[in-house]
Amino acid sequence: MRLHETCSPRGRRLSRGVLLLALGGVLACTAAARAQWESSKVRPFLKTNPKFLAAFRAVVAPASASTVRVQCDGKDFALGAVVGTDGWVLTAQAADLKGKVVCRLKDGREFDARLVGIHEAHDLAMLKIDAHDLTPVDWRSSKEDPVGSWVASAGPGTEPVAVGVISVGARKLPVSKAPVAPDFSNSGFLGIGLEAGDYGVKINDIVRGSAAAKAGLRVNDLIVAIAGKLIDEPELLRKMLQNYKPGDVVALRIKRGDEELDLKAQLGKRPPVRAEMQNNMGSKLSKRRTGFPDVLQHDSVVEPPNCGGPVVDLDGKVIGLNVSRAGRTESYAVPAEVIRPLLADLMSGRLAPPARAEVTSK
Repeated sequence: MRLHETCSPRGRRLSRGVLLLALGGVLACTAAARAQWESSKVRPFLKTNPKFLAAFRAVVAPASASTVRVQCDGKDFALGAVVGTDGWVLTAQAADLKGKVVCRLKDGREFDARLVGIHEAHDLAMLKIDAHDLTPVDWRSSKEDPVGSWVASAGPGTEPVAVGVISVGARKLPVSKAPVAPDFSNSGFLGIGLEAGDYGVKINDIVRGSAAAKAGLRVNDLIVAIAGKLIDEPELLRKMLQNYKPGDVVALRIKRGDEELDLKAQLGKRPPVRAEMQNNMGSKLSKRRTGFPDVLQHDSVVEPPNCGGPVVDLDGKVIGLNVSRAGRTESYAVPAEVIRPLLADLMSGRLAPPARAEVTSK
């Protein structure tokens, strides 16, 4: 009996028992495996370890058969889940789905894809390919699996792309007026601390080696203008600098005592925020990490190119679709019970993509 063939409570207990035995074998590290770990520095107890992932092959097997690789202009972009026998594929990261889109099936066949529908709130995209007799994923409400339950994220291969546990059950999130936080990580960096001053903005700190230090700015200088525009508050200066990129040269007019000077600073690269550095320690984060109305949160390390694929419980049932690597210990999935009512509208064209989200398959 395979793990994914049982749905009854007794069968589910049996599935969990078999899986726990398999995990026990994985974690019982032999002397040879220990020596290999010491040489490779790959911890056998990590959820990303290949031997650990291999224990979940039977669990993800049904969903893997219904998982495709989505490429944009020849590069891996996301995963997708087959949701209709005649070529319907649901994927994530809809806002960035551009260029020539191709879906590669588990058997290696590739098909040009046409974007049919977008659900902007959940960043989902419905694709249509010219394929038939496909196997759709087998959905189950995420509410049937409590917090702490093991989950695995299926890919088109035999092993899961990630394994973890449900950390927060399906829940509704407050809808923000600005669902995607602005990203200023690529804006130019002057390297100064600011406070309000008389007739300008006062510099109260200068980062060592920064553009400000190289330009000759000093603590207690007053910045009165940037690029010829008068500056009277710190927030205005910050907003203006966000329009510049690293390497850009900005003209500054400053007041130093009774003297006014014109200086030029070549902006540097903005250093990462400490919190962002900590979040990225686990893996690279998704571009969109907020604003989803409904999420199922789990702690699997789902890389952004592997978002869009199904997340399954120990019975192999699909309880959600991964949409975001949101933090060092958080991945978000849209719950199955939220996705299923959306499928008809996504397929029908009632949620057709706006003109700005044009996708070509030429």
